[in-house]
Amino acid sequence: MSLWLEPAVFPVVLDSCVLYPYVLRDLLLEASSAGLYRVHWSPKILEDMLRNVVKDRRITSDHANRLRFKMNAAFPSASVTPAAGITEAVACHPDDRHVVATAMAAKAELIVTDNISDFPAQALNSLGIEAVTSDKFLCDLWDLQPEILLRCLQIIVSRQKDPKNRIMSFVLDNLNWQAKDFVDYVKGCEMLVKGLTAP
Repeated sequence: MSLWLEPAVFPVVLDSCVLYPYVLRDLLLEASSAGLYRVHWSPKILEDMLRNVVKDRRITSDHANRLRFKMNAAFPSASVTPAAGITEAVACHPDDRHVVATAMAAKAELIVTDNISDFPAQALNSLGIEAVTSDKFLCDLWDLQPEILLRCLQIIVSRQKDPKNRIMSFVLDNLNWQAKDFVDYVKGCEMLVKGLTAP
């Protein structure tokens, strides 16, 4: 089961694109529950993610509703709603202004997104906000607390529904699409030398 507990550490906004892949989403949420950062999203960010996974037929509408409930219940302070009028004033891609506005509302200095080109550094710098990829974010967390992040990975491995997928290599192969550098970090770790197949 999850370690989900809300930590009192630095706030980070997760964009919908990094919440879309289920293994990446699980790892980012486990890292927050383990106290490595405090996760935030907005109702719109969550809705965008759920709409897309249903549209792509990855999950059903009922499953999406359960996932929304589970995420909001596990992280009751995660969801923040930007103040009216802030979204229109943010100088970035129109479809992503709400993400920056969410960071402002959450007092977060970091946005994790894999659509990095939609968040110009010049526009964010004036707000004291930085956008980084999920790969960069996970690498930074690994540099700070590799043992904790490894435990998060092991938890994700242990709860794969299909028994044949309860191996570290399955999880890392899934993460490799979004976080190749991070996966290389993990594979090079001495703690995993004794077996990538062990949960």
